[in-house]
Formats: sequence, structure tokens, C-alpha cells
Amino acid sequence: MCAAGGLTASTLYGVQIRTSTFAASDFKTLYASVWCFAHHIDAYNIANLQSVFVANNVVQPEKWFGHAPVYPPTTLALLSPIAAMGMVTAAYVLMILSGVLLAVAVAALMRYAAVNFNMGPVWRMAIAGLCVGGPLLSFGLAMGNVSLAVAALCFLAFVWRKSGPPWSRRGSPWISSVALALALLLKPHLGLWTGLGMFLLPERAARAVVVRAIALAAGFATASMAAMAAMGTLGLEIHSYLAILSAETSAGASMSVASHEVLPIVAQITSLESIVGFWIGSPMIRVALTGLLLLGLGFLLLRQTKLVDTERGALLAIGAWCTLGMIATYHRAHDAALVVVLVPWVVDRVRRTPFAWHAWVATMLYCAMSASADFEVVKRWVSNASAHSLTAFVLLRQAGLADLLLLCVLLLAMGRERTRVWAHGTASAEADDLAIAA
Repeated sequence: MCAAGGLTASTLYGVQIRTSTFAASDFKTLYASVWCFAHHIDAYNIANLQSVFVANNVVQPEKWFGHAPVYPPTTLALLSPIAAMGMVTAAYVLMILSGVLLAVAVAALMRYAAVNFNMGPVWRMAIAGLCVGGPLLSFGLAMGNVSLAVAALCFLAFVWRKSGPPWSRRGSPWISSVALALALLLKPHLGLWTGLGMFLLPERAARAVVVRAIALAAGFATASMAAMAAMGTLGLEIHSYLAILSAETSAGASMSVASHEVLPIVAQITSLESIVGFWIGSPMIRVALTGLLLLGLGFLLLRQTKLVDTERGALLAIGAWCTLGMIATYHRAHDAALVVVLVPWVVDRVRRTPFAWHAWVATMLYCAMSASADFEVVKRWVSNASAHSLTAFVLLRQAGLADLLLLCVLLLAMGRERTRVWAHGTASAEADDLAIAA
């Protein structure tokens, strides 16, 4: 609680939402889009968003490049109640609520480590510190991005999938299902990968949670679409959403996978297509090659997931699917808050075998998604290098490369976990045979 509270308080202390173009910049755009949606006007029209900024006496972005509203109508429908309060108030409410969700999620991860890995208080405190210590979380929180809240909901969905929260005596999976459904509705391409990983685990409890979550999310989406149709705004919002999405992913736009825009590493695109697209200009070849690579990685991960037979293996599988999701679909580096779910595995691995390399390398690769040279130095290095040089490639795709290497390490760790369990089982069987013979 203190760790998450400290992160939230230190972030809130430095934000000036009305006068800063950075503070809560993601949320301010999202709020403006939600307000327009709640008042039955085009939620994806920049002029409409500008009027909401003016009405709330909040400074607008210096340029709207990279600040376009790209959340689907279902997300706007879920967040419609925040339109009843002002933009600045809503931004503080979101930051505090994200901090509270993070505190609950970290506490749940600590309890999960105690129950499943027999971890003592000192090691559980290390989990709390590591969960909130990275710049990715503070960056996402300062920008008012919903990725932090979504990550916390995903953690809860996974950790509580069997036993439920401590106050649920019967271990009902519905609370986990609600948490995952909210994650799917808030940021679908982020919650999707936790749900997929849980569904593919060879256990009934996880699948039950995912099926219920999909049913809840689909039910809400259907109801919101029906309400939009009744008000005559369904066609308008869907058409505008698809149009803004197309414009934002086109060549030269902020979400273009082929972009060579110099960004702080915590804001870099992490997709595999953006890595391939740095070298290949043809969209057809780029998409085909990316698809083949993703199919290969997905197949390897699927095989490993189907063979999971320990809780440690299940945690690794979920982390690996979230890591695959970071490079399979469009993400910014701060969305890697989802990968924090691996912290209990890292701490447990270091506690048991401190000289094993998997956990140390995985930690360094996660840190590489936020650690780089000073931004001005990076811009100078890139400007002095050719457009397709190796230096420019590493600096402009560092987050994506780190994520790809992290996935490879997790695949190896999953294989190592199965080998360890098999060896332990064989040794136990041999001991039983000796005992019987004696």
C-alpha cells in the first residue's frame, strides 16, 4: 500500500493538469472524447475535442499529432459517467483510482507469492518495491493512460482465478471475470492477451473466468451499441472511429509502424511489424513477414503453455502471452506495465537459484524498455546517423527489441521449468522405488 501510494503521491505532486501539455495528456484527450460521446456528438472530431479543452480552461496540445482519440466507442460508453465532472477533477480521480487498483493488485501478487511459492515477508516486500519502481508505471500514470488500471485489473483476474479474493469464502470466479471484462472494455488490445493466456492454460478455472469475462464484455458492448442505435449516433461514431484509426495508422502518422519519429523510449512503438518495417518499405512484404514470425512465436508459446503443470509455469505463460501481445499488436512501451505480473517469478527465481540467468536477463530487458541515454543525446545520435543505420534502428526500436528478446527468454525459462519439474518428478519416483525395494 505504501509503495503504490508513494508512486501515486509523487506523480500527483508534480502534475499541473491545466497548464502542462504533458500532464495527463492521454487522459485529457480521452475525457474530451468521452464528453462528446456522452452528449451525442462526434467523439472523434478534433474540433469538438478542442471545444471541450477550451470549456475546461485546459491548455491544448502544441500539435494534435499523436493526440488523436483512438479508443473504441465501447470504452467511451464505459467511461461516460466521468463526463458528469470536469476534466481536471476527472483526471485526478483517474490517477488516484489507478493508484488504488495498483495497490490492491500488488497486495494480491504478494499474497499469491506467499501461498504458491512459500515466500517470506522480506521477499514479498521486494515484490512490492519492484512492482512500482520502474519508470514505465510512473510515466503511464503521469500521462493519465488507462494502461496502469488495465494492468492492475489483469493481475487481479489471473491471481484470483482459482481462489477468488481473500474476502470471497467460496472462491467465486465472478470477481476475476468482472476484472478481466473491465480490462477488455477499457483497453481491448491490452486485456486480450491476459485473457488469451488464461484460456490456453490447461486448467478449467482459468477458462471459466475468461468465458464469463467475454460474456460480460460482449453483453455490455451489445447494450451500448443498442443504446447508440436508439439515439441515432451508432453510424456516426463507428464511421468516425474507423476514419480516425485509418488516419492515425497511415504513413507518416503517429501510429504508423514504419515511422522513424524520434520518441522517448517509454513512448516508443513496440510491435514486431514496426521492427520489420524499419527495414522493409513494402507494406505487403512487411505484413507477410511479420505474420510468419508471429505465427512461429505463437506456435512455440502455445506448445509450452499446453504443457504447463505448475503454478510457476502458469505465471510464466501469462507473462509470455502478455509479452507476445506487446509485439503482436500496436502498443506503446508504457503498456508494458502488464509485464510486471512476472515480478513474483523473478523474485522467487532469484531467491531459490540466485546464479540462474533467466530472471536477471528478463529484468534487464524489462528495464531496457525505459532506460536509455538522454533524449536530446538520442536525437543528436539519430540525426548524425543515416536513416537506416544500425544505430538509428537500435535507438528508435529499443523498446520493441527488448520486448522481443524478453519473449525469447521467457520461452527458454518455460522450457527450463518443465525440465526442472520432470527431473524432480523422476528423482521422487526413483526414491519411491528404492523405498519399496528396501
